Amino acid sequence: MAKKPPIAPPSADATEHEGIQPAKPARFHGAALAGASFDDVDLRGARLHNASLAEAELDDVDLRNARLHNVSLAGAELDDVDLRDARLHNVSLAEAELDDISLAGARFNDADAATTRWSDASLRRARFEGSDLREVEIVGCAIDGLTIDGVRIDRLLEEAKYQSRASQAPKATEKEAPPKKPRKGRKP
Repeated sequence: MAKKPPIAPPSADATEHEGIQPAKPARFHGAALAGASFDDVDLRGARLHNASLAEAELDDVDLRNARLHNVSLAGAELDDVDLRDARLHNVSLAEAELDDISLAGARFNDADAATTRWSDASLRRARFEGSDLREVEIVGCAIDGLTIDGVRIDRLLEEAKYQSRASQAPKATEKEAPPKKPRKGRKP
């Protein structure tokens, strides 16, 4: 799949010179958006509460600093989605596909992410608390500072890799040297 350029916010200069006021964050309360398709949408700071986006397709969507509470994204496809510094509480991502997304600094609380697949995602400084992460597949993701239930996962993985290398290294064994034969003295 061809990569799109990253989402770029409008320049501050354009907003000031043109007298354009920044849009207020979108609010979706009780929205039934199951199966909806969002493409190239700016929802920075949006508030989603008691909303269903099950099996929705989100492509090139900016949800930075968004707040999602009681939201279903079960079976959804998220591609090139920016959730940096978002807060997700009681959110279902079960069986969702997450590709080329940023969750840097995001906070998950009581989230269901079981059987999701995460590829090319940034999980730097993301926090997961009280969340279901069973059978999550994480491929090609940046996890620097990822914390799950107070445990830094990047450090845990480094330690596991070190232990694995140490256990696979051939053990140095000393071979017993054959007994030395007494030297026969030379006759002058």
